[in-house]
Amino acid sequence: MFNRGLGWALVQARNGKLIRFSSNSGLLLSALLVVVLLIPSSGWANTSKNCPVEPSSAAIVSGETYIGSNCVLTTVSNQDLFTFSANAGDTWNIVAEGANVVYPNQICFSLHDPKGNAVVGGCSQSGVGIFFAAATSQLALAGTYTIDLYEMQTASVDYGISVERLSPAPVDATALSLGKTVSGTVSPPSAQEAYTFYGTTTGKYQVTATMTSGAYPQNLCFTVYRPGGAAVVGLTCTLSGVGQTTIQADVTPAVNGSHVIIVDTQANDDTLNFDLNVTCVSAPGTCGSPPPLCSIADALQYDATSGTLTMNFTVGTPVAATWNAWLTYQNTITNLFTVSQPATKQPVTITKTTSLPKKGRIGVLSTLTTPTKGITCSNFAQTNTGAP
Repeated sequence: MFNRGLGWALVQARNGKLIRFSSNSGLLLSALLVVVLLIPSSGWANTSKNCPVEPSSAAIVSGETYIGSNCVLTTVSNQDLFTFSANAGDTWNIVAEGANVVYPNQICFSLHDPKGNAVVGGCSQSGVGIFFAAATSQLALAGTYTIDLYEMQTASVDYGISVERLSPAPVDATALSLGKTVSGTVSPPSAQEAYTFYGTTTGKYQVTATMTSGAYPQNLCFTVYRPGGAAVVGLTCTLSGVGQTTIQADVTPAVNGSHVIIVDTQANDDTLNFDLNVTCVSAPGTCGSPPPLCSIADALQYDATSGTLTMNFTVGTPVAATWNAWLTYQNTITNLFTVSQPATKQPVTITKTTSLPKKGRIGVLSTLTTPTKGITCSNFAQTNTGAP
C-alpha cells in the first residue's frame, strides 16, 4: 500500500512555464486534471446546409443556416419545419429571408413550444422592401421547439433560415480577446455571426465593426446582448450611402458575464466581409478577466488489488484543448496521460486507466503558491488507496 509522504505537483501553463503546487502529507491518491489551450479557436463558425427534400423537416442548431436548392416554398399550404432543443430560460433569435419574395407575397414563420403552443412569429414586409422576418424570444419550457416556415401566396420562394442562441452564450460563437481585431464574413443570406466577450461591471467597452467588402446599398450591422439575452446595444448599422462603413458602440455591463455580439447584414440577404474589435476604454485593470472557458467533472476509482487507477472525466470545450493528468507521489510528479480533444459542442465522457505501483508516497494537492498565469482551467480529484 501507499505510505504517507509529501509531494509536489508541477502544472504546465499556457505560456510554457511551470506552476508549482504544494501538498500536505496524507493517505489519498491525488490526481490533477488541467487543460492547456493550444491555439485560440474561431469557435464554430456559422455553417450552412441544404434543406431536405419534401416534406421538409430538419433539426437546426445554434449557428446553423439552412439554404440551398431544396429550401423552397411552393404553395401557400407548403410548410417547412425546423426543430431545435432548448432549456427553460434560454433566449433564441430566428431569422428567415425570402430571396425572391414579391409583393403581396410574404415569407413568415411561427415558433411553437414543446406543448405545441405558439410562442412568437413574424413576416416579411415586401411592400416596403423588407424581405426577411426575425424574432427574439426567451423560452419558458425545456424541450424541442418547432419553427413552422410558410408563405402567404402560392409562389416559388427560395429562402434561408438561421437560429442563434443568445443566452446562455452560444458554443458556436468566437471568443474575442480585448484589443485584438478579428476578420469575418456574413454568409450565406440570413446568417448570423456570433462573437462573445467577457464584460465586468467595473469596465467600459467599445465595439467596432468595419465593412471590408461591399458597397451601397449593402450595410453591416451588429447587436450586443448582455447575459440573460436582453439587448444592451440595439441594431446598429453602417450608412454606406454616405460613406460610413464603420460603426461603434459603447457597452457598460450591468452584470458580469459573457456578452454576445451578433453580426449580420441590414437586409439579411448580402455577403459581406468585416473586421471586428472590442476594446477596454476604461482605466487599465478595470475590465477584469474572463473565467475559464472549460468545464470539468471528473471521478477517480482505485483498485488496490491490481494497482489500477481509472479516471472518468466529462468535458465540453469551445476550443481545441489538451488535457493532462498528473500524480504526486514519492516527492515526484508523474504524468498519467495526455488527451487531445477538438472543440466539442456537447460534453463527452473520456475514460483513462493507468497502472500504478502499490508503493510510494502520495501527496495531497492543496494550496496554489504561484500565480495562475496561462492556466485556462484546472481541477483535481482524490481517491482513497487504503491503509498503509
